[in-house]
Amino acid sequence: MDLAEDRLRTLARAHAVPGAQLTVHRTGRSLSVATGVTRASTADLVSTGTAFALGSVTKAFTAALVGQLVADGELEWDDPVAEYVAEFDSAVDESFSEITLRHLLSHTGGLVADHETDNAGETSLARYTASVSTTTRTLHRPGSCFSYANSGYNVLGRTVEAVTDMKWQAALANLTLRPLGIDPVFVHDAPGGQRPLAQCHTVRPGQDRSATPVGLFLPPSWAPAGGLAGSADDLAALATLLLGTHPDAAELLPEEQRTEMRVRAPAADAFGMADGWSLGLAHHASPNGEWLGHDGTVDGGTAHLRFRPADGTVVALTTNATTGTAMWAELVDALRDEGVPVGDHRPLATTAPPLATGLGRFDGDYLNGDTVFRVRIAGDSGMPVLTDATGLVADLTVHQDLAFTARRTDTDAAPYIGRFVTDPASGEIHLMQLGGRAARRTAAP
Repeated sequence: MDLAEDRLRTLARAHAVPGAQLTVHRTGRSLSVATGVTRASTADLVSTGTAFALGSVTKAFTAALVGQLVADGELEWDDPVAEYVAEFDSAVDESFSEITLRHLLSHTGGLVADHETDNAGETSLARYTASVSTTTRTLHRPGSCFSYANSGYNVLGRTVEAVTDMKWQAALANLTLRPLGIDPVFVHDAPGGQRPLAQCHTVRPGQDRSATPVGLFLPPSWAPAGGLAGSADDLAALATLLLGTHPDAAELLPEEQRTEMRVRAPAADAFGMADGWSLGLAHHASPNGEWLGHDGTVDGGTAHLRFRPADGTVVALTTNATTGTAMWAELVDALRDEGVPVGDHRPLATTAPPLATGLGRFDGDYLNGDTVFRVRIAGDSGMPVLTDATGLVADLTVHQDLAFTARRTDTDAAPYIGRFVTDPASGEIHLMQLGGRAARRTAAP
């Protein structure tokens, strides 16, 4: 225990993370340690019960709740969402009628990634879902491609409300969290609750690498996608439910639904994010078998969950700083050195030869909601250049497998990878995938 706490403290200090928690379950033994403070420059110590903003790991809880409702006969994996939510009746895109719960859970529904309503304080998931269906169009045919979508999980939250007659928060708390022994905390709860919530921090670059407290911006209507808070122990409790090792797993989430949730969706290759995706869970390959889980990032915090069905090993980390992601990567390496081969996807650049001709076929604007990427051939070099409204300018090297390497021209940041996707019917480029999200190509310039 002391050795693990020392390692956690050392990693947190190296990455200027004010506070963190680590939980490991392995071969019948459990380890749970905490280090640091809930807010920089205070004496408020992090305990194993402190809640941290979990970000997108919330999606794994929402998926488990949907699985419970499937087990109860309230929902079916392959039913169209339109059968449950009346807001889809007014959709401007007829493809919305094809979107199923399985599609949304596996990020293959084709919904835009980050839809926001005109009212940033909107709390109604019904109004949010109506806004999605009446103001957006699908990126691709549902079930044909992976594109990570917060919007889809917010719609799933609305679906939960429609069949339970409870708010998503109440349904999750009463049906999933409390039965697992988790004291519910949501980031939009009023401050002053009995369970402490760690403050988020951003870490300034430079020699001092000081951590500065920051507010958490998350629209209330995004709660089912990222609004839960909890501890590393809470993440491990969810893992035991999904593994079937929790004492009440058979009653809460029967084996049939647990097994279904772990099966990879055929179209969910999760390029750039994971080795595959199933119903609410990312898949991560490792030399000792596949690991499942989810990662979450918020404005000033991170959460990471991994578990291996083959032997029931569970690893969970929470942090309250933007540098938590780098800390997680180093922790994974340390655990692997200690004989715990945690699965973690680290995309590699393609080895296919670069294209030297025909680069004009990639010209176009690529849209995902309000995000617009532009690919143009530069007149001086004859090579494609990627830009967006944030000021991004990156030279693209496109390879024969349609993967590309983007190297920014304005910074020394490491290059990142993406790929172009062809339409199976026409063979034309119709999508660009970057950072796990797809953008639909509009007419070429």
